Amino acid sequence: MAKSIITQDGDLVNYNNLVAISVEERAVGFDEEHSEDEYCIIGTDVKNGEILLYHSSDYEEVMKVQRDITRWLQSEAFSTFEMPTADEGGDA
Repeated sequence: MAKSIITQDGDLVNYNNLVAISVEERAVGFDEEHSEDEYCIIGTDVKNGEILLYHSSDYEEVMKVQRDITRWLQSEAFSTFEMPTADEGGDA
């Protein structure tokens, strides 16, 4: 199965390298002084590294994206899933 995910920041992630995708509340920002807690969709890779796939301060928005990616994973064999960007209503 060849699947890819484009993160909210435009990074390309090979789905075959992910072992889990979860929703968590995390600090998001440039550094400790300029960050806020937001709801995040986190991918855990085969080396136990974490990849921020999507984040927003709106819990319902994050859960909608999580449902969308779950449906995509269940239905598409060879494709790319693109996380919403700030321009599409995300909070980036």
